[in-house]
Amino acid sequence: MIRQLAITAFALFIAVPAFPDIGHAPTGPAYPALHLMNNTEFALFLKRLDVDAVRWKLQLSHEDVRSLGLDRQETEEVEKSYDECLQSLDNTREEIQKLSQKQTLKLDFLLLVDVNDLARSLDGLNRDLANVTPGENTSAQKSLGYAREVLGIDAALAPPTAEFQHHILAFAAVIDATLDQAGQDPAQPELQN
Repeated sequence: MIRQLAITAFALFIAVPAFPDIGHAPTGPAYPALHLMNNTEFALFLKRLDVDAVRWKLQLSHEDVRSLGLDRQETEEVEKSYDECLQSLDNTREEIQKLSQKQTLKLDFLLLVDVNDLARSLDGLNRDLANVTPGENTSAQKSLGYAREVLGIDAALAPPTAEFQHHILAFAAVIDATLDQAGQDPAQPELQN
């Protein structure tokens, strides 16, 4: 319940710049939270995210979900969630490599999809680890320890995700403004409403 509330609050926070107050003229930057990274900042961001993804994959690889002593069905569920996390990390790194070569809005969106997929996969693995019914006390401790590790990765993923969302929104705004300018015919006056 609290997690859903936090997700809703985060979604509303991200959506705020999408609904500008058109009744008042802005006095400062239109959306101060949005930041279009320059090429150097973007390259550093991608490098940090890639290093983090490698570290997170290494952290996950140290977790031996089979050692939890779960029944067959729970083991399958946890292993499926675990494999989805690893695949999401691989997909994220693949998109990072593509964006390192050339930045396009399409590739930005694909990376954002992969990062969000990674967050969902981490949430699923965390849920599966927290919901296991281990047979012995040491298994319960291990399961909660793994869940804590996964939650740490999930929490570490949130700030770069938000930073990247702000970059994408700013990038899209620049592209929209450029397309709007290119679409106006200088020979025809703009219509007043």
